[in-house]
Amino acid sequence: MMEDVVSLLKEFMENEARSGSMDFGCITPLYVYRMFGGQCSMAAIENGLREVRSAGFFNLS
Repeated sequence: MMEDVVSLLKEFMENEARSGSMDFGCITPLYVYRMFGGQCSMAAIENGLREVRSAGFFNLS
């Protein structure tokens, strides 16, 4: 289940950055929760974002 949330988060964040509507650093768990329409729990999103950040997803060097 967590792998699914992480995959969804990565795809969502890439799309947000690509569209120019949001920078990676501005994406909050609440924003993701609202954009997902409440389909994922806030705890799952928070844990997923933590995992994405620790994996270096935000480092675009």
